[in-house]
Amino acid sequence: MFDHFNQNQSVAAEPPPPQKVLRFDKGYWKTLPGILKIVELVSNMVGFICIKISWAWLSAIFYNIVYWVGNIITVFLFIMYTFHFVEKYDRWPWHKLEFFFCAAMSLAYIVTSIFAMTLGESVGYAVGFFGLCAIIAYSLDAYLKYKGWKRGLPAQ
Repeated sequence: MFDHFNQNQSVAAEPPPPQKVLRFDKGYWKTLPGILKIVELVSNMVGFICIKISWAWLSAIFYNIVYWVGNIITVFLFIMYTFHFVEKYDRWPWHKLEFFFCAAMSLAYIVTSIFAMTLGESVGYAVGFFGLCAIIAYSLDAYLKYKGWKRGLPAQ
């Protein structure tokens, strides 16, 4: 009597999940995380130029290391968000990784900016100012990533 009961029922077809396409999105540059990444890059670049002008080679070595690590990873993340790689590879813990990176960069800039300000000349103060700008930008970015990570929000 109920031999073919399951075969006659119609099953509602679920639509396929949307395709995750890589695309250029200039709109990311106008969001708060995009603006923070631009501020981080500009602060890195101007602080690097200022420290290259100074004669103090020891603080320049430490600042150069922080600059190159910060600039390479920040440019990488900026490209990932601009071209929606983060959306395509959503299984990676983007918020967690970026939170730890931004927190480490904030601490590194605190140390190197204080070290550069001990130069006592105008170049040291300029490096300290742009280091402070980088500290604020990286700290705010870390705070936003931490909130997104704890809330379980998608990365983009």
